[in-house]
Amino acid sequence: MNQNRSKAFEQVLLAFICLSGLSFAFAVDDKLPERLDGVSIEEKLGQEIPLDVKFMDENGGLTSFDELLKDGDPIILTLNYSDCPGLCVAQLNGLVKGINEVGSFALGKDFKMVSLSINPREGRDRAAATKKKYAENLANHHRGAGWSFLVGAEPSIQQITKATGFNYTFDSKHNRYNHAAAAIFISPKGRITRYLYEVGFNPETLKMALIEAGEGKIGSPLDAFVLWCYHYDANENRYSANAKTILSITAGLFLTFGLIASLPFWISWRRSGATIGHATNAPVQITINESTSLSK
Repeated sequence: MNQNRSKAFEQVLLAFICLSGLSFAFAVDDKLPERLDGVSIEEKLGQEIPLDVKFMDENGGLTSFDELLKDGDPIILTLNYSDCPGLCVAQLNGLVKGINEVGSFALGKDFKMVSLSINPREGRDRAAATKKKYAENLANHHRGAGWSFLVGAEPSIQQITKATGFNYTFDSKHNRYNHAAAAIFISPKGRITRYLYEVGFNPETLKMALIEAGEGKIGSPLDAFVLWCYHYDANENRYSANAKTILSITAGLFLTFGLIASLPFWISWRRSGATIGHATNAPVQITINESTSLSK
């Protein structure tokens, strides 16, 4: 029995030493891998992206963000490249799944999407093949024509990446780009309104971000009211209820309903007060019957 206890104690002690060693190793080596040096996203909310820079779409035509925004629809912008080994694939698959679950808005009708390749060597044929791969998984209420896959020269690409704060590097050894992933929401005026850092996109978060980017041009009045009651939580990467706003609304509604509920009693009190006042102020008339005699 004592031997078994001793052996069990030794196993626990060994496990503790191993875990302590791993924790120490992570604590000492807390630097990012060298390949991620220079990779980041610097949010530039409220700033306008270059609208007149020309790119080629998957059909071989020249376009610009000014042209894409002329219908007044907000844009979801992603920065990817077709030969990305993993992150771009996960992001675009997640985006397709997320917008498919947003039943109230339709791609190509209420909003557009743009996927700009950060690889200047990528041609329009490759972009067309990539679009086909993802667009065929769109739900029926979406229009594939509303999703543009753009390619362009490096100076043009960098104008957009710098304007959006999308910092990336090129790994010449492995012939790939090191980059982060974000869906960037652009208003009809070309202004950056939101960044969503997700791979599996929450449909409600997508909807709220689209309403925000639409600047009142998409969504119902109820959607606008709901957005007013919420705020974007950067730590959670989602929209959360604004307690202060909801408390103010609740207090206002409580006061309003209280006044409405008390209105009949107030009217009744006013009427009864007017009746009493009329009776009190009326002149008193005394009629003396001449046939009546007064006696002591």
